[in-house]
Amino acid sequence: MLNTPNKYSYAIVGDSTCDLSNEIRERFEVDGYMQAYLTTPDDVDIPAVLNWTAYNMTREKFYAHLKANFKKYKSSPASVVEMFAYGEQFLSRGQDLLMIGISGIMSATYTIMLHAAKMLEKKYPDRKVIVIDSKKYSVAIGLLIIKACEFRKQGLGIEETAQKIEEIKDSMHQMGTMDDLFYIASKGRISNAKAILGTLAKIRTFADFGSDGMVNVIGKVSGFKKARKISLEYIKRTIIDPENQIVIVGHSDRLKQAQEFVELLKDHVPIKEVILQDIYPVTGINTGPGLVAAYYFGAPITDLEAEKSILNQIIKGK
Repeated sequence: MLNTPNKYSYAIVGDSTCDLSNEIRERFEVDGYMQAYLTTPDDVDIPAVLNWTAYNMTREKFYAHLKANFKKYKSSPASVVEMFAYGEQFLSRGQDLLMIGISGIMSATYTIMLHAAKMLEKKYPDRKVIVIDSKKYSVAIGLLIIKACEFRKQGLGIEETAQKIEEIKDSMHQMGTMDDLFYIASKGRISNAKAILGTLAKIRTFADFGSDGMVNVIGKVSGFKKARKISLEYIKRTIIDPENQIVIVGHSDRLKQAQEFVELLKDHVPIKEVILQDIYPVTGINTGPGLVAAYYFGAPITDLEAEKSILNQIIKGK
Protein backbone atom coordinates (compact mmCIF):
# COMPACT_ATOMS: atom_id res chain seq x y z
CA MET A 1 0.00 0.00 0.00
CA LEU A 2 1.28 3.47 -0.96
CA ASN A 3 0.59 6.41 1.29
CA THR A 4 2.52 9.44 0.06
CA PRO A 5 3.47 11.11 -3.22
CA ASN A 6 7.07 11.32 -4.45
CA LYS A 7 8.07 14.02 -1.94
CA TYR A 8 11.46 12.72 -0.77
CA SER A 9 14.47 11.15 -2.46
CA TYR A 10 13.74 7.89 -0.67
CA ALA A 11 10.66 6.10 0.61
CA ILE A 12 10.24 4.49 4.03
CA VAL A 13 8.00 1.45 4.36
CA GLY A 14 7.23 -1.29 6.84
CA ASP A 15 5.12 -4.41 6.72
CA SER A 16 1.66 -5.34 8.01
CA THR A 17 2.99 -6.05 11.48
CA CYS A 18 3.94 -2.41 12.17
CA ASP A 19 0.40 -1.72 13.45
CA LEU A 20 0.35 1.96 12.52
CA SER A 21 -3.09 3.30 11.68
CA ASN A 22 -3.70 5.19 8.47
CA GLU A 23 -3.98 8.41 10.48
CA ILE A 24 -0.54 7.95 12.02
CA ARG A 25 1.05 6.86 8.74
CA GLU A 26 -0.28 9.98 7.04
CA ARG A 27 0.78 12.25 9.88
CA PHE A 28 4.41 11.06 9.82
CA GLU A 29 4.53 10.59 6.03
CA VAL A 30 5.10 6.86 6.11
CA ASP A 31 5.13 5.81 2.48
CA GLY A 32 3.32 2.55 3.04
CA TYR A 33 3.66 -1.07 4.12
CA MET A 34 4.01 -4.42 2.43
CA GLN A 35 0.93 -6.50 3.08
CA ALA A 36 1.25 -9.91 4.68
CA TYR A 37 -1.61 -12.42 4.63
CA LEU A 38 -4.09 -13.62 7.21
CA THR A 39 -5.60 -17.09 6.91
CA THR A 40 -9.06 -17.22 8.46
CA PRO A 41 -10.66 -20.24 10.16
CA ASP A 42 -12.45 -20.84 6.85
CA ASP A 43 -9.02 -21.34 5.26
CA VAL A 44 -9.28 -18.15 3.20
CA ASP A 45 -6.20 -15.98 2.67
CA ILE A 46 -6.90 -12.26 2.89
CA PRO A 47 -4.53 -9.25 2.80
CA ALA A 48 -3.43 -8.19 6.28
CA VAL A 49 -4.35 -4.51 6.25
CA LEU A 50 -4.17 -1.95 9.05
CA ASN A 51 -7.80 -0.95 8.97
CA TRP A 52 -10.63 -2.62 10.88
CA THR A 53 -13.29 -1.76 8.32
CA ALA A 54 -11.51 -3.89 5.72
CA TYR A 55 -12.25 -6.96 7.85
CA ASN A 56 -15.94 -6.13 8.19
CA MET A 57 -15.74 -6.55 11.95
CA THR A 58 -14.88 -4.50 14.98
CA ARG A 59 -11.82 -4.95 17.15
CA GLU A 60 -13.97 -6.57 19.82
CA LYS A 61 -15.56 -9.07 17.44
CA PHE A 62 -12.22 -10.03 15.91
CA TYR A 63 -10.56 -10.80 19.23
CA ALA A 64 -13.61 -12.69 20.47
CA HIS A 65 -13.53 -14.77 17.28
CA LEU A 66 -9.79 -15.27 17.64
CA LYS A 67 -10.17 -16.51 21.19
CA ALA A 68 -12.74 -19.06 20.06
CA ASN A 69 -10.80 -20.14 16.96
CA PHE A 70 -7.19 -19.48 17.87
CA LYS A 71 -5.60 -22.55 16.27
CA LYS A 72 -7.42 -21.91 12.99
CA TYR A 73 -5.92 -18.45 12.38
CA LYS A 74 -2.56 -18.21 10.64
CA SER A 75 -0.35 -15.52 9.16
CA SER A 76 2.11 -15.60 6.27
CA PRO A 77 4.40 -13.03 4.62
CA ALA A 78 4.23 -11.75 1.08
CA SER A 79 6.26 -13.63 -1.53
CA VAL A 80 9.56 -12.40 -2.96
CA VAL A 81 7.76 -11.62 -6.25
CA GLU A 82 5.13 -9.57 -4.43
CA MET A 83 7.77 -7.79 -2.39
CA PHE A 84 9.72 -7.00 -5.57
CA ALA A 85 6.63 -5.60 -7.30
CA TYR A 86 5.81 -3.50 -4.27
CA GLY A 87 9.30 -2.03 -4.03
CA GLU A 88 9.48 -1.39 -7.75
CA GLN A 89 6.69 1.16 -7.45
CA PHE A 90 9.13 3.43 -5.62
CA LEU A 91 12.28 2.75 -7.60
CA SER A 92 10.53 3.17 -10.93
CA ARG A 93 9.55 6.71 -9.97
CA GLY A 94 13.11 7.62 -8.99
CA GLN A 95 13.18 6.98 -5.26
CA ASP A 96 15.51 4.88 -3.15
CA LEU A 97 13.85 2.57 -0.62
CA LEU A 98 14.27 1.90 3.11
CA MET A 99 12.36 -1.13 4.39
CA ILE A 100 11.95 -1.86 8.11
CA GLY A 101 10.50 -5.28 8.85
CA ILE A 102 9.49 -7.51 11.73
CA SER A 103 12.20 -9.30 13.71
CA GLY A 104 13.98 -11.78 11.47
CA ILE A 105 13.81 -14.45 14.16
CA MET A 106 10.03 -14.12 14.35
CA SER A 107 9.16 -14.15 10.66
CA ALA A 108 10.54 -14.88 7.19
CA THR A 109 9.58 -11.34 6.14
CA TYR A 110 13.08 -9.94 6.70
CA THR A 111 14.72 -12.63 4.56
CA ILE A 112 12.14 -12.09 1.83
CA MET A 113 12.81 -8.35 1.92
CA LEU A 114 16.53 -9.03 1.47
CA HIS A 115 15.94 -11.24 -1.57
CA ALA A 116 13.58 -8.67 -3.10
CA ALA A 117 16.12 -5.91 -2.44
CA LYS A 118 18.81 -7.78 -4.40
CA MET A 119 16.42 -8.23 -7.31
CA LEU A 120 15.45 -4.56 -7.23
CA GLU A 121 19.03 -3.32 -7.16
CA LYS A 122 19.90 -5.61 -10.06
CA LYS A 123 17.10 -4.12 -12.16
CA TYR A 124 17.69 -0.56 -10.90
CA PRO A 125 21.48 -0.32 -10.40
CA ASP A 126 21.31 3.44 -9.83
CA ARG A 127 18.96 3.08 -6.89
CA LYS A 128 19.59 2.06 -3.27
CA VAL A 129 17.50 -0.42 -1.33
CA ILE A 130 18.25 -0.85 2.37
CA VAL A 131 16.54 -3.45 4.56
CA ILE A 132 16.59 -3.28 8.35
CA ASP A 133 15.80 -6.12 10.72
CA SER A 134 13.94 -4.22 13.45
CA LYS A 135 14.38 -7.07 15.95
CA LYS A 136 10.96 -5.99 17.14
CA TYR A 137 7.28 -6.60 16.44
CA SER A 138 4.01 -4.65 16.31
CA VAL A 139 4.03 -0.95 17.20
CA ALA A 140 7.69 -1.21 18.21
CA ILE A 141 8.40 -1.52 14.48
CA GLY A 142 5.97 1.32 13.94
CA LEU A 143 7.90 3.52 16.35
CA LEU A 144 11.16 2.83 14.49
CA ILE A 145 9.42 3.75 11.24
CA ILE A 146 8.20 7.00 12.79
CA LYS A 147 11.76 7.79 13.92
CA ALA A 148 13.06 7.06 10.42
CA CYS A 149 10.50 9.45 8.96
CA GLU A 150 11.52 12.12 11.45
CA PHE A 151 15.19 11.70 10.49
CA ARG A 152 14.25 11.99 6.82
CA LYS A 153 12.26 15.15 7.47
CA GLN A 154 15.32 16.60 9.20
CA GLY A 155 17.24 16.16 5.96
CA LEU A 156 19.13 12.93 6.59
CA GLY A 157 19.83 10.74 3.56
CA ILE A 158 18.81 7.12 3.33
CA GLU A 159 22.14 5.74 4.54
CA GLU A 160 22.30 8.17 7.46
CA THR A 161 18.74 7.34 8.47
CA ALA A 162 19.37 3.61 8.22
CA GLN A 163 22.48 3.97 10.40
CA LYS A 164 20.52 5.97 12.99
CA ILE A 165 17.84 3.28 13.16
CA GLU A 166 20.47 0.55 13.53
CA GLU A 167 21.99 2.53 16.41
CA ILE A 168 18.76 3.06 18.34
CA LYS A 169 16.78 -0.13 17.69
CA ASP A 170 18.42 -2.01 20.57
CA SER A 171 17.48 0.82 22.92
CA MET A 172 13.76 0.29 22.46
CA HIS A 173 11.90 -1.30 25.33
CA GLN A 174 8.51 -2.85 25.86
CA MET A 175 6.83 -2.63 29.22
CA GLY A 176 3.33 -3.60 30.14
CA THR A 177 1.39 -6.77 30.77
CA MET A 178 -0.06 -9.74 28.93
CA ASP A 179 -3.16 -11.48 30.20
CA ASP A 180 -2.08 -14.83 28.83
CA LEU A 181 1.21 -15.98 27.30
CA PHE A 182 -0.45 -18.97 25.61
CA TYR A 183 -0.86 -17.20 22.27
CA ILE A 184 2.59 -15.69 21.91
CA ALA A 185 4.33 -18.78 23.30
CA SER A 186 2.51 -21.16 20.97
CA LYS A 187 3.57 -19.04 17.98
CA GLY A 188 7.22 -19.22 19.02
CA ARG A 189 7.64 -15.49 19.63
CA ILE A 190 8.74 -15.56 23.22
CA SER A 191 12.04 -16.97 24.43
CA ASN A 192 10.91 -18.45 27.73
CA ALA A 193 7.93 -20.56 26.72
CA LYS A 194 7.83 -22.12 30.19
CA ALA A 195 6.52 -18.79 31.44
CA ILE A 196 3.16 -19.86 30.06
CA LEU A 197 2.66 -21.95 33.20
CA GLY A 198 2.39 -18.75 35.20
CA THR A 199 -0.75 -17.73 33.41
CA LEU A 200 -2.63 -20.66 34.86
CA ALA A 201 -2.63 -18.83 38.19
CA LYS A 202 -3.80 -15.56 36.62
CA ILE A 203 -0.37 -14.04 37.04
CA ARG A 204 0.43 -10.86 35.11
CA THR A 205 3.60 -11.26 33.12
CA PHE A 206 6.10 -8.53 32.21
CA ALA A 207 8.19 -8.86 29.07
CA ASP A 208 10.87 -6.82 27.33
CA PHE A 209 12.79 -7.21 24.09
CA GLY A 210 15.94 -9.28 24.07
CA SER A 211 18.95 -8.50 21.90
CA ASP A 212 18.10 -11.65 19.95
CA GLY A 213 14.90 -10.10 18.60
CA MET A 214 12.57 -12.16 20.75
CA VAL A 215 10.21 -11.15 23.55
CA ASN A 216 11.55 -12.23 26.93
CA VAL A 217 9.74 -12.64 30.24
CA ILE A 218 11.51 -10.64 32.96
CA GLY A 219 9.03 -10.85 35.83
CA LYS A 220 5.55 -11.69 37.11
CA VAL A 221 3.10 -10.39 39.68
CA SER A 222 -0.49 -11.08 40.64
CA GLY A 223 -3.18 -8.50 39.94
CA PHE A 224 -3.68 -5.97 37.16
CA LYS A 225 -3.56 -2.80 39.29
CA LYS A 226 -0.31 -3.86 40.89
CA ALA A 227 1.11 -4.80 37.51
CA ARG A 228 0.18 -1.42 36.03
CA LYS A 229 1.81 0.43 38.92
CA ILE A 230 4.99 -1.60 38.51
CA SER A 231 4.99 -1.04 34.74
CA LEU A 232 4.78 2.72 35.27
CA GLU A 233 7.67 2.71 37.73
CA TYR A 234 9.79 0.56 35.43
CA ILE A 235 9.27 3.02 32.60
CA LYS A 236 10.13 5.97 34.87
CA ARG A 237 13.42 4.29 35.81
CA THR A 238 14.45 3.16 32.35
CA ILE A 239 13.24 5.79 29.87
CA ILE A 240 15.80 8.30 28.61
CA ASP A 241 15.06 11.89 27.58
CA PRO A 242 11.25 11.46 27.74
CA GLU A 243 10.68 15.16 27.00
CA ASN A 244 11.81 14.52 23.42
CA GLN A 245 10.16 11.15 22.94
CA ILE A 246 7.03 9.85 21.30
CA VAL A 247 5.86 6.78 23.19
CA ILE A 248 3.36 4.33 21.73
CA VAL A 249 0.97 2.30 23.86
CA GLY A 250 -0.31 -0.69 21.95
CA HIS A 251 -3.17 -2.93 23.00
CA SER A 252 -5.00 -6.01 21.80
CA ASP A 253 -8.64 -5.49 22.76
CA ARG A 254 -7.93 -3.78 26.07
CA LEU A 255 -8.97 -0.24 25.11
CA LYS A 256 -10.08 0.97 28.55
CA GLN A 257 -6.98 -0.40 30.28
CA ALA A 258 -4.76 1.08 27.56
CA GLN A 259 -6.44 4.49 27.83
CA GLU A 260 -5.91 4.47 31.58
CA PHE A 261 -2.25 3.52 31.08
CA VAL A 262 -1.82 6.40 28.61
CA GLU A 263 -3.19 8.84 31.18
CA LEU A 264 -0.91 7.46 33.88
CA LEU A 265 2.10 7.96 31.64
CA LYS A 266 1.05 11.51 30.83
CA ASP A 267 0.51 12.31 34.50
CA HIS A 268 3.71 10.78 35.88
CA VAL A 269 6.33 10.87 33.12
CA PRO A 270 7.24 14.08 31.22
CA ILE A 271 6.79 12.47 27.81
CA LYS A 272 6.56 14.65 24.71
CA GLU A 273 3.60 12.64 23.36
CA VAL A 274 1.87 9.32 23.97
CA ILE A 275 0.10 7.68 21.04
CA LEU A 276 -2.49 4.94 21.54
CA GLN A 277 -2.60 2.26 18.83
CA ASP A 278 -4.61 -0.86 18.20
CA ILE A 279 -2.85 -4.12 17.47
CA TYR A 280 -4.37 -5.26 14.19
CA PRO A 281 -5.28 -8.85 13.19
CA VAL A 282 -2.04 -10.14 11.65
CA THR A 283 -0.13 -9.27 14.82
CA GLY A 284 -3.11 -9.99 17.05
CA ILE A 285 -3.28 -13.66 16.09
CA ASN A 286 0.27 -14.00 17.39
CA THR A 287 -0.11 -11.99 20.60
CA GLY A 288 -3.70 -12.87 21.40
CA PRO A 289 -6.04 -10.54 23.31
CA GLY A 290 -4.90 -8.91 26.53
CA LEU A 291 -1.67 -7.07 25.72
CA VAL A 292 -1.27 -3.52 27.05
CA ALA A 293 2.28 -2.21 26.69
CA ALA A 294 4.28 0.95 26.17
CA TYR A 295 7.11 1.13 23.64
CA TYR A 296 9.84 3.67 24.25
CA PHE A 297 13.58 4.34 24.13
CA GLY A 298 15.86 3.81 27.10
CA ALA A 299 19.32 2.44 27.75
CA PRO A 300 20.60 -0.19 25.27
CA ILE A 301 19.16 -3.61 26.08
CA THR A 302 21.62 -5.92 27.84
CA ASP A 303 21.35 -9.66 28.35
CA LEU A 304 18.26 -8.58 30.30
CA GLU A 305 19.85 -9.25 33.69
CA ALA A 306 19.96 -5.51 34.41
CA GLU A 307 16.35 -5.14 33.30
CA LYS A 308 15.26 -8.06 35.48
CA SER A 309 17.11 -6.57 38.43
CA ILE A 310 15.36 -3.22 38.03
CA LEU A 311 11.97 -4.88 37.78
CA ASN A 312 12.56 -7.15 40.77
CA GLN A 313 13.62 -4.17 42.89
CA ILE A 314 10.37 -2.43 41.99
CA ILE A 315 8.33 -5.55 42.74
CA LYS A 316 10.03 -5.75 46.15
CA GLY A 317 9.21 -2.11 46.81
CA LYS A 318 12.78 -0.84 46.63
